[in-house]
Order: sequence, then C-alpha cells, then structure tokens
Amino acid sequence: MENNSPQVEQEEKEGGNNRIVVIILILVIALLGLLSGYLFFQVNDLKKEAEMLRNEKVKAETDTDEYRDQLQLLTAKYDSLIQVHEGLRAELEIERGKVVQLMSDYQALKRSGGSMSGGNGLSLRQRLEELQQQYDESEAVILELKAQNQELTNENFRAQKLVEETIAQNEKLNQENSKLNKTVEIAKRLKTYELYADAVKVSGGGTKEKQTDKAKKADRIRVCFTVLDNQLADKQEKLIYAAIKDPDGKTFTQGDKSMLTLLNGSEIQFSVKKEIFYDNKVMQLCLNWDVNQTEALKEGTYMVELYADGVQIGTTDFTLK
Repeated sequence: MENNSPQVEQEEKEGGNNRIVVIILILVIALLGLLSGYLFFQVNDLKKEAEMLRNEKVKAETDTDEYRDQLQLLTAKYDSLIQVHEGLRAELEIERGKVVQLMSDYQALKRSGGSMSGGNGLSLRQRLEELQQQYDESEAVILELKAQNQELTNENFRAQKLVEETIAQNEKLNQENSKLNKTVEIAKRLKTYELYADAVKVSGGGTKEKQTDKAKKADRIRVCFTVLDNQLADKQEKLIYAAIKDPDGKTFTQGDKSMLTLLNGSEIQFSVKKEIFYDNKVMQLCLNWDVNQTEALKEGTYMVELYADGVQIGTTDFTLK
C-alpha cells in the first residue's frame, strides 16, 4: 500500500491537470464560439448596411433618372402646346424657359456629385412640382378656351345653318310671293267676251253704218267687244289697243308712232287705240279703223288682236270677198 502511494498521487495530480486543460479548452472553445457569433452578427450587419447603401444608391439613381425624365416630358409637353396654340406662344415659351433652366440646374448638381435627396435636390424637386402645377393650370386654361372655341364654332355653324335656312325660306317666300303677285296681276287684267270684228259701209255723214262683206264697199273696220267686271282690277284710266292685219299679215298703222311695248319687252304695231276709265264694271266698247279711200281693202281673212296692260286680251277675224 505504501509503495503504490506516490504513483496514485502522481496519477491524481495528472488527472487534475487534465481537468484544468479540458476546462481551459472548453472555455477557449466557448470564447471562440462567442467570438464567431459576434463576428457573424457583425458581418450580417455589414451586409445589411451594404445592401441598404446599394438600395439607396439605386433609389437615388432611379430618382435622378425619374427627375430627368419628368423634366424632358414637361419640356415636350410645352413644345406640343406651343405648336397647337400659336396665339399663346409668348406665355408658354416663358414657362418652357423655366423648365429648361431647371434642367440646367439639375445637370450642374449631377456634375458636382450632389444628391437629389440633399438640400439642393429637394429644392429642385420643389421647383419641378411648381412648374408641373403651372403647366397643369395652363393646360386647364387652354382646354377651357378650346372648349369655348368649339362651342363658338358650333354656335357659328348653327347660326350659319339658320341663316341659310332663313335665306332659303325667304327665297321660297319670295318665289311664292312672286307667283302670287303674278297670279294677282293676271287676275287684275281686263277680260273680254263677245269680241267680233267686221267691215261696214258708212253713210249719212258718218252717222249710219251698214255691215258688208265686200272689200270694195268697206269704209270702216269695226272692232266691238265687252269688258267683264273685275273687282281685282285697279280703278284707273286704261288704254286698249287693236292691231288689225290684212290677208298678207300687214298691220294697219298710223305711222311710225303706232308701236306698243308688251310686258315681255317686245314691241308690236297697232292700228287704233282707245282710252277708257275702268271702274270694275262691265263695259261695251268699239274701236274703229277708217279705210283709206285711195286704197281699197283686199279680199281675204283679216286678223284682229286686242291688247291692254301690255298683254293680249282677245283675238278674232273676219273675211271680206
């Protein structure tokens, strides 16, 4: 027992040393684990921070590109407005100039390395918002003016159509009035019936007349007729003309002054005329043509035409042997 005692002590001592080493190793391992954990979290934080910085950079670049695109779009909008609304060119070019100046300021900020999220960048954004608002207001005014102009155009078109319709209606009324006036004028003309003409031999100093159908015995041609009553006709003095034509178609006249102008503008010769006062009542009348004693009448058929108010109011004929 005594001989083994030192050995036991030695073993116990070695065992104690081993436990200390184990404990130290455990502590070292634990510390390494803690350090690894700490480093792991630190690395994750650095990764997150780097990711956040990358995102911020991408966002800043996106914001920068978006800001530039908005400026270019606003410039293009003003160009379009100026082309369409030439009358507002001066006012619109002033506002467009502000956009161009803002683009210049933005490019200067970009060259200097500034950020759109900084003070100058925020100022640029605010100016852009103000310019966009100004554009919206200008566009709203222009749209309102365009709507008013369209309404005026529509009103003008409707007014023009109304004028055209009124003119057409007036023209139609004028035509109807013209027809009515023509109808009234026709209705106002003298109308005759029982119109006849013959030749007579005159005796008793011109007071006695005897009808004859002998050309050589005729001293006078007599044209008799009845004028009908016409309440539409004007009460006034009127001239009634008789044109007597021999068998050859030659009109008996009293010289160059025996010309009558008709309503259609043509002129004809007449033989004899008579002035009457027409008072809308029935009248019986005769017009006489005295035969030239040095020139006897020809045998054949004689035509007689009556005229008043520039139109023919009757015809008849008679024959002499």
